[in-house]
Amino acid sequence: MQKTIQNADLGKLTHLSQLTKIKDQIFAIKNSVNNAANIYQHELISLDKNHKAQLWSHSLNVSSPMQIGDYLVFLRGGDLYKMPLNGGTSEIILEDKNVTTLIDGKNGRDVYVKTEYTAVPPKFDNTIRPDTRRVTKFDNRADGTGWIDDNNKYAILRLDVLTGKIVDRRELKYNLDLVDARADNNDLLVLRGRYPELQTASDETKAAYIWHLAERTDDDQITDISHDVLKGQFSDAKFSPDYTHVYLIGNDASHPNCTVNDLYEYDIDKQRLIDLTHDLEIEVGGSISTDFIQNHGSSMRWLADGLLLFTAAFHGHSQLWLYNGRKLHCIWEDHQFLIDFTPLNDQEIMLNLSSTQCANQLVTFNYETQESKVFYNPNEEFDKAHTYAQVSDFVTTSKDNKFSIHGWVLKHHSAKKLPVILYVHGGPQAAYGDVYFHEFQALASRGYAIVYVNPRGSTTYRQDFEAAGIGRMGKEDYEDVMQGLDAALDEFDDLDASNLFIAGGSYGGFMTSWVIGHTDRFNAACVQRPVSDWHALYGTSDIGVRFCRKELGMDLFDEGGMQFYWNCSPLKYAKQVVTPTRIQHGEWDMRCPVNQSEALFTVIKQTGTDVDYIRYPQSFHGFSRNGKPNLRYTRTQDIYEWFDKYKK
Repeated sequence: MQKTIQNADLGKLTHLSQLTKIKDQIFAIKNSVNNAANIYQHELISLDKNHKAQLWSHSLNVSSPMQIGDYLVFLRGGDLYKMPLNGGTSEIILEDKNVTTLIDGKNGRDVYVKTEYTAVPPKFDNTIRPDTRRVTKFDNRADGTGWIDDNNKYAILRLDVLTGKIVDRRELKYNLDLVDARADNNDLLVLRGRYPELQTASDETKAAYIWHLAERTDDDQITDISHDVLKGQFSDAKFSPDYTHVYLIGNDASHPNCTVNDLYEYDIDKQRLIDLTHDLEIEVGGSISTDFIQNHGSSMRWLADGLLLFTAAFHGHSQLWLYNGRKLHCIWEDHQFLIDFTPLNDQEIMLNLSSTQCANQLVTFNYETQESKVFYNPNEEFDKAHTYAQVSDFVTTSKDNKFSIHGWVLKHHSAKKLPVILYVHGGPQAAYGDVYFHEFQALASRGYAIVYVNPRGSTTYRQDFEAAGIGRMGKEDYEDVMQGLDAALDEFDDLDASNLFIAGGSYGGFMTSWVIGHTDRFNAACVQRPVSDWHALYGTSDIGVRFCRKELGMDLFDEGGMQFYWNCSPLKYAKQVVTPTRIQHGEWDMRCPVNQSEALFTVIKQTGTDVDYIRYPQSFHGFSRNGKPNLRYTRTQDIYEWFDKYKK
């Protein structure tokens, strides 16, 4: 008899990422949990045509595998390594501990790397004689990292893989993203904020540049290829194989905080940038919310003969598109999430997939014949012994009849009615969808049905849907969430309408707090790393000013801003909460700092309503996805134990 998937099974599951074809093998990073060391493990493996796996590096932190000549080159623990593809031991090329990015120089010999040096411990470090931390910059902290050193040092290095020598080194005045290169012409493709010297505000742009490296550093030239989109925010870019064009993923920021990403084409000779996908209802390079996938690969790759492949998200699932220089074609679409992919030849592509019914598998896909075949499942034995909770999607009309609201119900079959957890995603610019979500499977194994919906403001449903939540926090989005729950209760007979629970983190924590301040419909609630007070978030979050200003549609210091922020804050309504509430928060959270939960707990506690507050040490905002494994297990257990307590 097959078992259901339990909380602790996270440590038994693996998934692959950063796929790349080298010779006749598929190389990938194998991601897993090392329970004994309480860390995540990222190993380098290859798969041959007979699906046999070979381990190339058992280090705990390997990334960015690529072929340079006869060598396999990769990063390991901030150092640069090479290993002969025909066998042999690995050899360190650059022992630095600070390499953050590796890209191919495309001449069969050179690579470029970016290094980052900081003299300031990014978070809390216990020492006998602690020093002070002086803050002078407007953007001085980042969730997931900690405090940012005002004097960080960055550099770009060009290395000869064969000799291991540094060919060129450029110190950087400002940080940038190194995304592509052409070593034969000494050109780099980089992304950087357009206004890095801003002192009194955040530089919210991310412009694209071609950096022409000269023999003398003072002769370097930079071509601004996104000058037509001054507020643009670009996340990836690649040269065409013939170096006549650059293709970019990004947006023009025309809808603050929620502009859908498009694919852009830049003609190097004509110096012209055009938006190729503006009229399509897709999110280029878009993602789906999951707590399982780590180390995503690239969203763009070249197939052959100038054929560009790129991923997109649409209505909670993935698509793969092809651009031939004239027309765009959607060549693959399924109710799955496409983690990444690598071309095998001019027709076949290896797809790296995750779905609600299979945590991870590699599938070969022929875009000419549309034939697909499973190539490898890293969890094959686990899947044979376990059954996944079944997922059904549904669509309902919003209360104001403006939008269709898409949702899912995840549950095991039961002869009796199931208690229901309404789960709300973060963001709000994010989306649930057709991807493996471990926490949901673990909760279903405890006998719960999980209802999750994408209210307005969510991604993957076109621009007007995503922009409809701006300035409307706690209004129509609240109605959408509740409408989704009611639609699920009406459609699925085995859901118990008298046994309801609600949970969510970040924006989902905001919404959960908002819901229990406006209704007593739920048996219990689990509020996770919430926004409860917009006034406080404005000045204490790592993205506070820019996020609050855009998401609420006005600045705190605009006329009427103070009262508007307070009216949108769940804390204002917390005195009305009668729902038993558990609050969860990571102590290192810099996105929604712990004062958001402390204030909420203090107010609810005064009402006499059953409430507690759990703090998770050494945990940033995203610890439910990438925090210390032992605390992830504990966090999920804390959720179902609280709900079990109030289950009828």
